[in-house]
Amino acid sequence: MKHLAKTLILVSALSLSAGSAFAKIVELHCSTTKCVYTEHLGGLATKTLQSYCDGTQGLDQKNSSMICHPVKGMTCTAAVWVDSEPSHPYWLCSCTNWDTKAQDATIDVTCPLP
Repeated sequence: MKHLAKTLILVSALSLSAGSAFAKIVELHCSTTKCVYTEHLGGLATKTLQSYCDGTQGLDQKNSSMICHPVKGMTCTAAVWVDSEPSHPYWLCSCTNWDTKAQDATIDVTCPLP
């Protein structure tokens, strides 16, 4: 019975986390060559992070970057380049805090000179 209760709690937590995976999209706008952001994630929460290099012409995945740094108890995907519109491409990553306590992730965004 004890193992069943633990399993139900884990499944509930994972369901809650999965359900919120698409609920919080945060746009990070960088207008210099280097921006560092701190994103607060509540316990068992997920945030999708999009970084934009504002005011930059000729932006591509070779002259810009995004690195999402998780802390212990958190995972972040590797940043992916999204070139959906030529005038507004962006980087995308997602971080999940698997801990029940709130924690902060650090995100580094590098942009070319405007």
